[in-house]
Amino acid sequence: MQVNFMTIIIGAIASFAIVSTLTGQIHWGIIAGLLIGVGGAKWIRLEKQKASDEIEYDERVNNNIKQVSFQTFSISNLLLLIYLLISDQILNESLVKASYLIIYISITFLIAFYIIPIIVRKR
Repeated sequence: MQVNFMTIIIGAIASFAIVSTLTGQIHWGIIAGLLIGVGGAKWIRLEKQKASDEIEYDERVNNNIKQVSFQTFSISNLLLLIYLLISDQILNESLVKASYLIIYISITFLIAFYIIPIIVRKR
């Protein structure tokens, strides 16, 4: 069976709809959709590497990807730390559920590992 990017998008949307409907909560659907999307993107990337379709880049591009990914992780974790400190020390209550933090961290991984390398390679 040939799996392409459109199949993964349809699978992520279908899993989002099914899990959201079954649980009645939208955040579980988002987590299921993100898991399908990230897992599928990783699988397609591995298949391309096996087929040697992916162009090899020199060391400078790989270093730029590592640097920008690290900066993305640093900024996102700093924002999360600032929010947690403000909500704990100033507001004395947490307005965000743990499931929303899981979604935030999943999106951070998705951006740092898949979107940032694509952007850096095209520069």
